[in-house]
Amino acid sequence: MRILVVSPTPSHPQDAGNRARIHAVLSDLKAAGHSITLCLLDREKVAPEHHDSMRDTWDELILVPHDRALEKPSLGTRFGLDDWVQPALEEELAALAVRRPGFDMVLVEYVFLSRAFTFFPPPNLRAAAPVLKLLDTHDQFGGRDKRLRELGLTPSFYFTTEAEEARGFGRADVVLAIQDEERAAFEAYSPKPVLTLGHIPAGDRQPLPLRAPDGRFVIGYLGSSNPMNTRALDRFLAALDLPALAAAGAEIRIAGSAAKHLELAPGLALIGPVQDPDELYAAVDLVVNPHEGGTGLKIKTVEALSRGRPVAGTAEAFAGLEPEAAWHAAADAAALAGLVQRAALEPALRPTIAEASAALWRRYATRVASAQRQLASPAMLRLAMDRPRTLLATDLRFWEERLGNHARIASLARAARTEMDLDLFFIGTMSPAEQTKAKALLGGRSRLFPTDALPPTPDARLPPALTPFERRSTIAAVLPLFAQHLAANPPHAVVLEYIRLSYLRHAIHQPVLKVLDTHDIMSLRARNFAHFGRRHFIEISVQEELQILSGFDQLLAIQQDEFNWLEALLPGRVMLAPHVVQPVPRAAGQLEGPVRIGFLGGDSPMNRDGLVWLLDQVWPAIAPLGAELHVAGAVCAAVPPGRPGVVLHGAVPRPEDFLATLHIGVNPVFYGGGLKIKTVEYLSHGLPSVLTAEALYGISGGAGQAYALAEDRAGFVAALATLVLDPAARARMGDAALAFGRRHFAPAALAPAMRNLAGLARGIPRPAAKASA
Repeated sequence: MRILVVSPTPSHPQDAGNRARIHAVLSDLKAAGHSITLCLLDREKVAPEHHDSMRDTWDELILVPHDRALEKPSLGTRFGLDDWVQPALEEELAALAVRRPGFDMVLVEYVFLSRAFTFFPPPNLRAAAPVLKLLDTHDQFGGRDKRLRELGLTPSFYFTTEAEEARGFGRADVVLAIQDEERAAFEAYSPKPVLTLGHIPAGDRQPLPLRAPDGRFVIGYLGSSNPMNTRALDRFLAALDLPALAAAGAEIRIAGSAAKHLELAPGLALIGPVQDPDELYAAVDLVVNPHEGGTGLKIKTVEALSRGRPVAGTAEAFAGLEPEAAWHAAADAAALAGLVQRAALEPALRPTIAEASAALWRRYATRVASAQRQLASPAMLRLAMDRPRTLLATDLRFWEERLGNHARIASLARAARTEMDLDLFFIGTMSPAEQTKAKALLGGRSRLFPTDALPPTPDARLPPALTPFERRSTIAAVLPLFAQHLAANPPHAVVLEYIRLSYLRHAIHQPVLKVLDTHDIMSLRARNFAHFGRRHFIEISVQEELQILSGFDQLLAIQQDEFNWLEALLPGRVMLAPHVVQPVPRAAGQLEGPVRIGFLGGDSPMNRDGLVWLLDQVWPAIAPLGAELHVAGAVCAAVPPGRPGVVLHGAVPRPEDFLATLHIGVNPVFYGGGLKIKTVEYLSHGLPSVLTAEALYGISGGAGQAYALAEDRAGFVAALATLVLDPAARARMGDAALAFGRRHFAPAALAPAMRNLAGLARGIPRPAAKASA
């Protein structure tokens, strides 16, 4: 391909993260055999020798004059989309657009230069293959000023509104995010598909050998003096006990201009600027990155990992790298200081950090290599642009994300929108505010179709093939509306949420992929409830449920045990689509006061019975240890009055905020079936927990490390007492819980199922929509 690259940032020298990113992307394309014309705004005024390096490296360099004094915001205090585009660039782009032979791809660096795409005609105006238009975003600029001000920093560089950013995205064919968390943010409002292209430093530099042991533990930090770096570094150093580190034989070395405002102190060495980052990396045992706030990928984290250094940092420092270990997910700079203090005082932890860092780098490098191959292949890019459209049908207001089934559908939508364009058929009315929230979950390319008021329809119109359960569940008026919608807006696939809506399959008359998201095996769950004398809200036999499930092309199982059961009975029709949650870094070690044990649950029979058992059988042995039991959610109504040390919170608007106040989680349910969402949330929040076997239904592999499995009352009391009395045990289990939760329930765990579903949907021919009367 002949590729035109339009950039405000040079590729040489690679002395800043954005320059290293551009150099790496273009180097990969060049290595794949493509020619590179770099149209560079002379905005950063690099030295002539660096212009020569760019001319030597790429096939052509075009230098365009640019006056930074003309970069004035046109939207009050914010920049308009094209405020940095000046006449000299427009003239050059107009000439390049008519050059023959023409360009096969236009790659624009940063959304504020997206006007470059408008000089190249859309596909329907060209006889030959259309020009591929790719936008490499680097960062999220919509609302960037607000995020910086929340950190106490003055906004600089470019910032705009999400609406303007989305308008820039609409000019491209494909939008490239530098990491997955940013991709998820873009997908909420981007009118074009978003792909992730991470960053691997260009060149063949090999990992550095480990520093020779000399009895010291040397910790390194490298950063420039920008306000975000210095703020985070100062907060990190302030939270450290430097004299204790020095007494333990540890030392922190600060390199780069970030050190210029600091003063020497015991345990603190100031290196200042270094010509090559390897000067620092070769001399340290651990690299730290206490970054707080901001967006984008933290190039310094990637650089250190690529050189084989063990790295510890905040969750922000590892954003987009899919970290698992607690060492890569500290809540903030102060929490990272606590982890580093532990590593300095406990040498046995250091190999664990090194192994986790090496494993993280291997996983990340594999993902980036795959994305690089996709970027270099026009066929693969066009496949990514040709997304199947999938219809999600539900009667649950999942955008509220208050209940477990809400969270399930919301997480499924977020994962599905990375591979498919989503429509929503909602049985009910939606206010404008609800539509805004739903669309943000379903993505900027989604469409919403609420049913609003339903006309009455006689039962005689029900399809004869309905099973008895479906006949009881059917809303007759919905069937013709659903059929009409499918005829007018034919999708590639239909996903029904819950077996309660399985009756809608009888209104599907087109060749579409029919999918049921099961949430639970309802017949088994009803049996489980009945065994304990409780009635489940859905009553159905195993035979009838299997009859219904066999009417679908694919079934989504929420956990491994249910997948195994379904796959044995309906082989080849089941995908494991685990429930996932966004990992939340915890700083539990900094909580003060009594040890806080927590239980979060709705007003279900299994939650009420489990909580009463805990209060009667376990709490009398734990309360004298000085702990508190904090209960949140509607299950609070089941707590008898007068229980010492029990604090009731009632409904909480944000469960994650409640979980962040706890030291320990408990889930004492002993029946119910299905995946226990609160257990997943405990693990994903890095909360050490004591759990029953029922609370772990469908979850295995972490007992004794990531969580405590209590087989009976004595085991529950013993495990809970240990965690209450031993802060070190809590810290170890919290670290393991976070890693376990991120490995099994982070958003990436749902991605394979959504890729497979999109692949199956692509194989379904979609009929043309009927013309409206």
